[in-house]
Amino acid sequence: MKSINFAIIGFGSIAKAHALAAYDANLRYNLPFTLNLKYVVTRKPCEIKLPGVKNCINVQEVLEDESIDFISISTPNDSHLEYVEKAVQYYKAIYCEKPLASTYEDALKMTEAVNKNNVKNAVAFMYRFLPAVRLLKREIANKTIGDIIDFKIKIYHKSYLNSNKKGTWRTLKSSGGGALLDLGAHLIDLIFFTLGEIEKIDSKTRIYFKERSFVDEIAYCDIKLFNGVQGSIEVSRIFAEADQRDSFEIYGTKGSMKLNFKNPYVLEIFLNEENMVKLVKPDIAEDMQFYPDERNVLGYFQSAHTASIINFANSIYENKDIGIAASFEDGLKCQKIIKEAYENPLK
Repeated sequence: MKSINFAIIGFGSIAKAHALAAYDANLRYNLPFTLNLKYVVTRKPCEIKLPGVKNCINVQEVLEDESIDFISISTPNDSHLEYVEKAVQYYKAIYCEKPLASTYEDALKMTEAVNKNNVKNAVAFMYRFLPAVRLLKREIANKTIGDIIDFKIKIYHKSYLNSNKKGTWRTLKSSGGGALLDLGAHLIDLIFFTLGEIEKIDSKTRIYFKERSFVDEIAYCDIKLFNGVQGSIEVSRIFAEADQRDSFEIYGTKGSMKLNFKNPYVLEIFLNEENMVKLVKPDIAEDMQFYPDERNVLGYFQSAHTASIINFANSIYENKDIGIAASFEDGLKCQKIIKEAYENPLK
C-alpha cells in the first residue's frame, strides 16, 4: 500500500493535533494509502515519543527527502512565509495552519510563491469539514429559510485568562493580531464558504489584561456582504462559561438556522409559518466524508483537523484538487478582510 509521507514543522498543541490525525486516519478509515508522519522539525532537539518519527532541527534535511509528499506548517504565524519559501524550492505540497501569515503582505508573498511554482496547497480552516457546516451551506443554497436577513457567529475561549500565557507568541505584536486574527480567521472563512463575498467590515477590539497582552483579547465585527446581507462575528480569548458558546446563527424571511460547533452532527432549523423546529442530521455520505460518527468522534476540534488533513492527503494520492478545503487564495482573502477590520474601527 502506498504511503503519503509528511513532515510537521513545529511541535506545539496544533502540531500534535496534526500528528494525531495521521494515527486516527489509519486506524479509523479504510484509506487506499497510509498517512505516514516521518519527521517533526523543531528549532531545538526534542524527544518525539512516536515510533518511526525522526526529530530534525534542519528543515533542509526534510525538504531534500524525495519521499516527503507534503509538509504541515504548524509554527507561529510570523514564520510561515519562511517555510513556504523554502518548501516551494523543492515543489513540496504545503498544508499551512491558519491564519496564513501574521500580515497580509506575507500572505500575499506566500500565495504568489505557491501559484508561481504550481505547488499544491491548503490552509487548515477545518470548520469547513464539520457535517453541520456542510448541511448549513446546502440549506442556504436551497433557501430553506428564505432570504437571509442577518447572521451571527461567535467563538468564546477562556484559555488566556491564565496569567501563564503572558509572553507567549500569541500575546505579542509580532503575531500580527490577537483574537480577531487567531479565532476570527475561522469565522471569516466560514462566511466566505457558506454566505458569500464580504464587501465591508468594521471592528471593535479590546484588551482587558493590558499588563500581559499587546494584542486584542476580544473582537466584535459588523460585516456587510456584496449581496446585501449584514451580520456580525464576535470572538474572545477571555470569556469563561460552563458551556462555551461556539455558534453560527442565520435569520431569514422564513425562519432561522442554528448550529453549535460542539454538536457538529445537528443543524437546527426553525420554520416560522409552520411554527416548527427541525433537527436536521447528515443524510448523504458526502456530509460525513472523513468525519467519524458520533460514537467515534474525538471532539469536534480534533476530528475536524483529522478530516481536513485526510482530505489534503487524499488530493495528493488521487492527484486532484483539494475539494472543499481552503486554498492559500482563500486564506489570502481572509487575511485581507482581517487587515481591513483592524484598519476600520467601529465608532
